[in-house]
Amino acid sequence: MNATIRGLVRDYLILIAGTLLFSAAFAFFLVPAKISSGGVSGLAIVLHYLFGLPTGLLVFALNVPLLIIGYIYLGGLRFTVRTLVSVAVFSVTVDWMGHLTKPLTHDAFLATLYGGVISGVGIGLVFGRGASTGGTTIVSRLLQNVIHASIGIIQLVVDAVVVTISGLVFGPQLALYSLVGLFVSSKAIDWTLEGLSGERVALVITKAYEETCNRITSELGRGVTLLHGRGGYTGEERPVILCVLDRSEEPILRALVNTIDPTAFMVVTAATTVLGEGFAPLGNTMPPRRPLLKFPRRAG
Repeated sequence: MNATIRGLVRDYLILIAGTLLFSAAFAFFLVPAKISSGGVSGLAIVLHYLFGLPTGLLVFALNVPLLIIGYIYLGGLRFTVRTLVSVAVFSVTVDWMGHLTKPLTHDAFLATLYGGVISGVGIGLVFGRGASTGGTTIVSRLLQNVIHASIGIIQLVVDAVVVTISGLVFGPQLALYSLVGLFVSSKAIDWTLEGLSGERVALVITKAYEETCNRITSELGRGVTLLHGRGGYTGEERPVILCVLDRSEEPILRALVNTIDPTAFMVVTAATTVLGEGFAPLGNTMPPRRPLLKFPRRAG
């Protein structure tokens, strides 16, 4: 089995595992508690209680037309196929899981928290494999071509409409819980995609840059890069040390720099994604998406 096939198998195993977590969050927490956390899946919960139809069937029926429209206007066969696999796995497993056991909690707040975290982790795993769990993301991207607004704002409005419908059906208290679930889920997605530990990017400006570079390399085992820098006020030329490290190593770096040069200037910021030697393989990156196709504007 060559590397390409192994990578493909790994991608789909992770995608399926993430989808199963997503299913478990709905089956064990969100559906029994009537927590509709936005999106097509949230809308399916509302329709499930209104008409008695299986949640999985509703999710599949709502998502397939969206995927077809999304592929026609947005493109991306790889994304569409993987998303369809995720939607299919969710649709098949969510109702089956719901019949395995009684709800794990009857407390709506606990259901919101656990459902939000577990679904967020599952969605993050799916996103990381270049797919999505379907839903209103496609609607938001299509609307962006029409009204030319921020995709984040459009997504927020679309989810707010679903939560509003939930509030009309289940009452305002459960709608408020749904908003909490949206927030918790979004944070769990970020944690899953970025990692719980997280990396840090450090910029150090010091006269003793040679000794600092040597000690970072020898004591922390991290590579460093020297950038060309010049003081805006003094005009003095001085190299800037760039170093990427784990969050747990930040206090060690600060102590090291302070020992060498207490007058040094240091900036540390969080890194969203770090790929390459010593971190995640560069091959984990997803291929660039095709440009969004613009709908023609009417004359006048």
